[in-house]
Amino acid sequence: MATIDEQDQGVWLTQEAYDRLKTEHDELVAGRTAMAAEINARREEGDLKENGGYHAAKDEQGKQEGRIRQLVDLLRKARVGEPPKTATNAALGTVITIAFDGDEDDTEKFLLGSREIAGTTGLSVYSPSPPSAPRSWARSRAAR
Repeated sequence: MATIDEQDQGVWLTQEAYDRLKTEHDELVAGRTAMAAEINARREEGDLKENGGYHAAKDEQGKQEGRIRQLVDLLRKARVGEPPKTATNAALGTVITIAFDGDEDDTEKFLLGSREIAGTTGLSVYSPSPPSAPRSWARSRAAR
């Protein structure tokens, strides 16, 4: 069984997707100072054990830091450009057309790539990697 090593192949992104993710990263990094100020303001409200505003701000900071780490990793691995026109192997960035047995007119076309570019293409995007979310986000979702 073959596995895909994203470190070797990189993550294929269009220039538009790369720019969008880079902008998101830059905005989150720039927001660190404001987040720290918010935490400090909430800390001044009193007893930290019963201070919901403080805990909410700390949770939000954890989500932002997790997303920053995710974006740094993704942007570091990114290969920016157009998808290959033809390929002999299904690799990240490949547009794949499947014809179903018995009905060659019934086909499905999709892009094998990062979920991060799903909003930038008219194709369905399938990723060989499971979706990832910052742990603090996953815990807060599970608690609901």
